[in-house]
Amino acid sequence: MTQLDSAVEIIKSIADRNRMRILLMLNKRPMCVCELDAVLGIALSTISAHLKQMRSAGVITSEKDGRWVIYRISDDTSIRTIVSSLSGQLYDDTQVVEDLKMIDGISREECAKK
Repeated sequence: MTQLDSAVEIIKSIADRNRMRILLMLNKRPMCVCELDAVLGIALSTISAHLKQMRSAGVITSEKDGRWVIYRISDDTSIRTIVSSLSGQLYDDTQVVEDLKMIDGISREECAKK
């Protein structure tokens, strides 16, 4: 795969409203699916499909932590640059501001109790 092909895959993997919201939340802190669900309010299967697409493109990574799978932004410099740029462009978007405020009050442990 060429660098151009890779860049196209990265951009395609984040070119969705919910995937972009997920990306911006993960830019604030690593999260599990249940935490993302608490903010997005969409089907868990849809969240998982979004995560799978971004993980396949190398935008995010995942690791098992006990019973949770934790997702985070890739350490790749080009990915970090894209996320930083998006974050800078969308920092005052109403939806983004609301999402980022919500994740402050959400924890894996609390989600697990539901």
